[in-house]
Amino acid sequence: MINNYSRILLGAVGPLQKIKLKEKIPDILLGDFQKMHFLETEYIALYYLDKTGSNPTNSFWISPDKGSGIFWFGEIYDYPGLGNLLGEEKFAQSLFQEYKKKGAGFFKQLNGAFVLLIWDDALKSVLLARDQFGIEQLFIYQTQDGLFFGSKIDLLTGLVDNPVIERSAVLKYLTFCYNPGEQTFYREIRRIRPAHILSWKREKIRIENYWHLNFNEKLNVSETEIGEKIREHLQTAVKIRLRHSKKTGAFLSGGLDSSSIVSLLRKQRSDTIATFSFRCKGESFDESNYAQMVADEFNTEHRLIDYGPEDVFKIEEMVSLMDEPFCDVGINIGTYLLAQSAGGTAQDLFTGDGGDELFAGHPVYVADKTARLFRWIPWPVKPLLFFWGRRLSDSEKKKNWKVKVKRFSESYFYPEELGTHRWRAYYTSSDMEKLSNPGFGFSELTGSPFEDVIGINQECSHSDLLSRSLCSDYQTVVQFYLRRMDLVRHFGMKPKFPMLDPNVVSLCAKIPPDLKIKGFGDTKYIERIAVDPLLPYAVAHRKDKLGHSIPLKNWMRNHPKVKEFMLDVLSESRIKNRGYFRPDRVRCMIEEHLSSRRNHSHRLWALMVLELWMEKHLRSV
Repeated sequence: MINNYSRILLGAVGPLQKIKLKEKIPDILLGDFQKMHFLETEYIALYYLDKTGSNPTNSFWISPDKGSGIFWFGEIYDYPGLGNLLGEEKFAQSLFQEYKKKGAGFFKQLNGAFVLLIWDDALKSVLLARDQFGIEQLFIYQTQDGLFFGSKIDLLTGLVDNPVIERSAVLKYLTFCYNPGEQTFYREIRRIRPAHILSWKREKIRIENYWHLNFNEKLNVSETEIGEKIREHLQTAVKIRLRHSKKTGAFLSGGLDSSSIVSLLRKQRSDTIATFSFRCKGESFDESNYAQMVADEFNTEHRLIDYGPEDVFKIEEMVSLMDEPFCDVGINIGTYLLAQSAGGTAQDLFTGDGGDELFAGHPVYVADKTARLFRWIPWPVKPLLFFWGRRLSDSEKKKNWKVKVKRFSESYFYPEELGTHRWRAYYTSSDMEKLSNPGFGFSELTGSPFEDVIGINQECSHSDLLSRSLCSDYQTVVQFYLRRMDLVRHFGMKPKFPMLDPNVVSLCAKIPPDLKIKGFGDTKYIERIAVDPLLPYAVAHRKDKLGHSIPLKNWMRNHPKVKEFMLDVLSESRIKNRGYFRPDRVRCMIEEHLSSRRNHSHRLWALMVLELWMEKHLRSV
């Protein structure tokens, strides 16, 4: 069923579940079965494999009677007071002793990317914990008296007798271009949220949060002092992620986040650092000159990969690596191209992911501030403004006033409870009902595609709007970025995220909101102060950052092969055969996009990725 994954974790908790796992494992893992490490206790059976080197042989400790122990999948970068033991055999035993002393408080102090397992057979108890930001994935399939857990959904579907597609997850994916909920695409399988512990004790399961971000406490020092603290924390985050790293690389866009990470890597390493960036040629889409400027400044071996229209066909091979479909208008293909190029050159691949959440760098945060101003516009005037805003024709440029006004006008009337996700949503419930085929059963579904995001937003009860948005985004859209970076593991590399270091994030949560966005729209204000001593002036103070930019909407309209690809994947026969959506509604979106009346690139690409993913994954479902 599954072969050639670079990293695998699959386990069972409970006597009957152990038996079933051992019976099924040869069929689930095919050729990889013979290469697996195996660990067993009275209540646990565990198989694991890591070809990237993340899991050293000393990533576990078992008591002499095998009745208790600790195991982690992934990496632990630091733990207060034990950093000097990292890499040594007694580190794992010391961690277990810390857990025995501190209980759940132990997990708060771990710094890493991990799934951690602790067991005590005498108490008939098992704990499973996921790292604070969900860098490592953890899925469960719960049975009446036990459970199965794994790092990949496909591993668990092999243990489900008749897996069922969860239609509500399909709608959530289409709404946001990823599925933000605990419920996966398979009804029987759930994900454990970041910073959560699952405890199994005497056949009963409980899941609880072990770590919260605190945005309420604010720093009361000068901007200069805050900048110094940011640099110090980032330097430490890079340093602890470089331990035991032999071949170091980084994705480099030329923006503040990735450029700062490359600068800090160079402070730690005098040997070769490989950097990688991609470009799409064309006005308002190519900013590779900034990446080259940073590479020259810090003497990296830089590789620039051209991303052309026909590279979008790589999505057909990429969907086989996805636990669930996700897409971002072709940017994940850019990540895949970079990883393909970096494979064999780098062992650890650093990125600046997380910087937008640290310093409020994404345009959605400015859109939130803008939306608050519109509350003062009288109701009879407001609908008229947005009516004309929606009627604007699309532009082939990325940063264009018409594109901004049109997108804002289309998104303003999404529920305000969505927070920043109102600017990231692509369907209202009414839109979804019109798109769905009657046989799909949209009217039978309970709940809303928005419910997971709104629920998480309600958990973030911070005093100011920006802090609430950032708190939510760590639990939602950051997961989306991480799944994109999971693609690099396929090429034998480990992604590293210094800007998702718990200590860095906790520090930046204390920075006052008006230092993240200065005035009305000066985003990343405090980050520029922090990294100004690290970077060339032209990079630290640039105002023309595009973000990752793919002209996919233009390729769909103007490039014959990309257009043909879209029309083939979304052909009437394939849409009818799938039975989920109305062919006439899909055809209408295609016609509106091709005529430039609307930009439906996000919607159409999401439908394409969904269809390709289902063709790869659902043949047996």
